[in-house]
Amino acid sequence: MNLVLITESEAVEGFAADDPRAQHLRETVGVRLGSTFHVGIDNQRRGLATLASLEPTLRFTVQWEAVPQTRLPLTVIVGLPRPQTAKKLLHDLASLGVDRIVFFEAEKSDPSYAQSSLWRDDEWREPLRKGAEQACSAHVPSVRHQPELVSALRDIDRQGWNVSLDPYVASGPLGAAAKNFSGGCLALGPERGWSDAERQALADAGFTAYHLGDRILRVETAAVAGASLMLAGLGVWQEHRPLGG
Repeated sequence: MNLVLITESEAVEGFAADDPRAQHLRETVGVRLGSTFHVGIDNQRRGLATLASLEPTLRFTVQWEAVPQTRLPLTVIVGLPRPQTAKKLLHDLASLGVDRIVFFEAEKSDPSYAQSSLWRDDEWREPLRKGAEQACSAHVPSVRHQPELVSALRDIDRQGWNVSLDPYVASGPLGAAAKNFSGGCLALGPERGWSDAERQALADAGFTAYHLGDRILRVETAAVAGASLMLAGLGVWQEHRPLGG
């Protein structure tokens, strides 16, 4: 991990030496007294931490960044995929910096996916947090579930850049789309694709279908490629700012 997510109280009190984060810092990163590493408070700010003690509590002082990272104005809606694919999506979209991820039970989704331990036992939180930590970011996307696509589309800004990925009815390549928007939403079907009714619901909600070339991509690959193109088109990429630099 490139950043350790902590709570406000841990920023003052530290955390136990047997905490998995402390073990990672000692055994993988190889920190020693005086070493520095990146920390972040969930959905707030990042800082450069200097290690002050290792036992019995890992404690540190923090130099906080003056200007927090900006949230990237992109929502990703995706038909509920198999759990292993969902883990990759959670990790990679959190790393990329999207603001929200909305899963819906698509007409072509397997109903058993919603009963997976990934969702039942809150296992989804781990890949989401690891994705943010990998990206050295304190921003963790919000995650919601909806029973069908129409529900997932209800709170989407219809004036935004709203895109569905669908190579079968696409109006053109996503990279060539108009980009005069301040925010947007990317919608992807599950592994088996969109139903005709879902295509109509997207059209009714003001979504335009685009493709990513003459290939059929995995859901997780299409999500990252599509979201990257949209974030670039929205002009919201930020310049890298070394913490403490």
